[in-house]
Amino acid sequence: MIKEPLEWKKENEYDRLGLEEEYTEFLGNKVVCHSLPIRPGRNLAVICEAAAVNHRQKKMGYNAAQELYRRVQENLTKKSSDDDE
Repeated sequence: MIKEPLEWKKENEYDRLGLEEEYTEFLGNKVVCHSLPIRPGRNLAVICEAAAVNHRQKKMGYNAAQELYRRVQENLTKKSSDDDE
């Protein structure tokens, strides 16, 4: 896994959930590449550790971003069906 720290810029849009993975070719292999927008004063160790844990969970079959998206969509459809009644 490659972590690419980027300077956070207000005018740029960033993928906050990580539903789509980016890959970089490294020595002939496709490797997951995470772009991490960082602002000054942030704890880089914690950010990198969270990205590593998330990557490990994805490898083990659990995708937290997809689960969050599924739950939000489920709640939105439930709320809209309750409003219709």
